Amino acid sequence: MVPPAGPCTRPSLFEHPTFPLESPLYMPRLKSLYHPLHFAGLTLCLWAGATDPSPAATLQLEPVKDGVLYEDASGTTANGAGEFLLAGRTNQATGSRRRSLLQFDFNAIPAGALITSASLQLHLVTVTTADLAVSLHRVATPWTAGTANPTGNESSGAAALTGDNTWLHASFPGTLRTTPGGDHAATPSAAVTVSSTAGFFTWNSPGLAADVQQWLELPATNAGWILRGDEVSPQTAKRFDSADSPTADWRPRLTLTYGIIPEPSAVTLLLTTLAALFGGRRPNHRSFPSSVPSLSRPIIDESSSSG
Repeated sequence: MVPPAGPCTRPSLFEHPTFPLESPLYMPRLKSLYHPLHFAGLTLCLWAGATDPSPAATLQLEPVKDGVLYEDASGTTANGAGEFLLAGRTNQATGSRRRSLLQFDFNAIPAGALITSASLQLHLVTVTTADLAVSLHRVATPWTAGTANPTGNESSGAAALTGDNTWLHASFPGTLRTTPGGDHAATPSAAVTVSSTAGFFTWNSPGLAADVQQWLELPATNAGWILRGDEVSPQTAKRFDSADSPTADWRPRLTLTYGIIPEPSAVTLLLTTLAALFGGRRPNHRSFPSSVPSLSRPIIDESSSSG
């Protein structure tokens, strides 16, 4: 005999008093709870919430070292501590090409940062009569900056000292470059036309951001950039302030914008795992009984049945 329902009893899932399990009102609700797309949506929402970058942060950096390369067959001319950076050609009959190196330290950027923009600002202090392109290329090999310090406009350089970088040396006098004039990428990471008017010029491109991102992830590859100007015509060299400029506001400045992608929390990982495990599972409603017992079925009095 089935006992009557009391205040502490309730019908089971299969004995819903309002509508049976296979009712058109019930099955869509039940099936929707287990639909794989719902679990997939939940997973994506959880993952997106866990991996959205943090609000953008901005950081400004000055070079930790810079220097000028002077075209010189002997590799004995340098500028590791002067006030200027040069890019282009001077008016000398031979050995007139000038290039400059800059390198930055990114230790202040948190691990896991995603670089969204990078721009380098230089201050032009002397001018040529032409508007000329000046490009930045990623340097391929490490180099050192010494203490050679030319006088005057620094267009001729000074005698190289130990640790200086020269046209032939990554570190004078012992470490030679693979390629005279600097080992660097052929394709520029950024380029800008520098006019004949003194002032600030900014290099800003996805290529610079990509370089910094690589250096964050692979610090050993960070050898900075080389600055190259017009090397076809004489007297095209552009002169910029270096990190040793006595005017702090005129020193090179790299501005970075970045966000942080947080690690997913333990709860997010757990829910994502559950969604993956159970997202494709749902009850097979065809296996349910075609009829469901009603709570109002008659009670059989077994005392009146025959022996």
